[in-house]
Amino acid sequence: MRLLIVDDGHYVVEYMKHLLDWNTFGIDQIETLTNSIEARDILTQSHIDILITDIRMPEVSGIDLLQHIHQHSLPTKVIILSGYSEFEYAQQGIRLGALDYLLKPVDKDDVEKAISKAIKTITKSRPAQPIEWEKFDGQGYLLSLLGQNETLRKEYDAHTKFLGKRRFCFVKLEDFAQEHEDGIKQAVGDKLDRLVWTAGTRLVGLVPEETAGELTIKLEQSVVSPPFLLTDRNVTRQIFYKFFLNEDVHSEDFIGIFTPSPSCGDWESAGNISKSYDRIRFRKQKTIFLMETILYVYLTDKNRDAPEIADWIFNGLRNPDELWSNLTDAVSRIRNNKQMSIQTIVDKVQTYIEEHLSHGLSLDELGKVAHLHPVYLSKLFKQETGENVSNYISRKRLDKASRLLQDSELRVADIAQMVGYKKNQYFIQLFKVEYGVTPYQYRRNMIHK
Repeated sequence: MRLLIVDDGHYVVEYMKHLLDWNTFGIDQIETLTNSIEARDILTQSHIDILITDIRMPEVSGIDLLQHIHQHSLPTKVIILSGYSEFEYAQQGIRLGALDYLLKPVDKDDVEKAISKAIKTITKSRPAQPIEWEKFDGQGYLLSLLGQNETLRKEYDAHTKFLGKRRFCFVKLEDFAQEHEDGIKQAVGDKLDRLVWTAGTRLVGLVPEETAGELTIKLEQSVVSPPFLLTDRNVTRQIFYKFFLNEDVHSEDFIGIFTPSPSCGDWESAGNISKSYDRIRFRKQKTIFLMETILYVYLTDKNRDAPEIADWIFNGLRNPDELWSNLTDAVSRIRNNKQMSIQTIVDKVQTYIEEHLSHGLSLDELGKVAHLHPVYLSKLFKQETGENVSNYISRKRLDKASRLLQDSELRVADIAQMVGYKKNQYFIQLFKVEYGVTPYQYRRNMIHK
């Protein structure tokens, strides 16, 4: 699915681009533009599923883009960005067919709701698409059947409808040889060989019923589950859990375990994974929870190891508490990678501040440095450092001023200008609050030390 974000403010499009983990919504292509004329051309020339656009832009406005989409009968779903003062303008956009509008500065939860609404609308209206087998990921497909992520399930709807015309079985084979794996993959044929995995010392798979019957004859040590239809999600899950994990599950077992859901972008960052797992008492619920955690790692960790995930699904889940430590390590890696990215942004802003203390250093200026919306940058900075941006700037300015007072013979008024204070009296007032003495007294005290 393809998303286009248009705003004449560079930092706004960068903020929106990094606001969500778009892959979890099935959005794998993101375009950003600050030129609305180019945006109109792209809408005409390329298939864009969702457009997020500022409502007021020079030359071509968000309303103009909406009218363009309407006039050319384009299938693009539109979400408008507007300020409070543009409320009536936004309502005009809704009348022209915009799906939703978001007030600036946009809230992450509101964006998630709007995108979910757009995807739901697209899914309902979209005709059946040809199946792209070259992109078919067997592991992702299995998790779409077993997990709770509706976006992933919808991504594979066409595959399920196609495969649902025949019955399937799960199969497992202990202590297999390479010839056994080659034989099973050859039996199921191209495409479906992606539904056969090695998991530790076991060979496991999801194979058509007729193939499963052949395997029980050719490979006496193979074990095959009862047949089922992939279109029946509950039965598929029941047979998987019974066959591989010896657990009897029912549809109600999957309700209410996840608070918040692992699909939530901030799930791992607030320590919720530990709180959620620790409160689960029974093995079956632990297993279901850990399956969802595996799905989270699959969707979020771009460097995920496919054999390791297969081992977790088919082997690790048999011992939930042992698997727990491995999964927390994986989630911690994801969190740390995100944290490193955030820390890089904060470091960049701090370095810029320290090198430009004589500047005005407004949030707008710093937002452009970080390519983030100023309000979002302010929240991020406070979250990471425990200090407001304005407090940090003031502290660094006064720190530099104290050093200049010690190490130079510059006039106090010149030092005030060098650290960004245009009014000398205001600088003296702030300096006294911080150090308990005026700049003049401070310098005299340092000289007589």
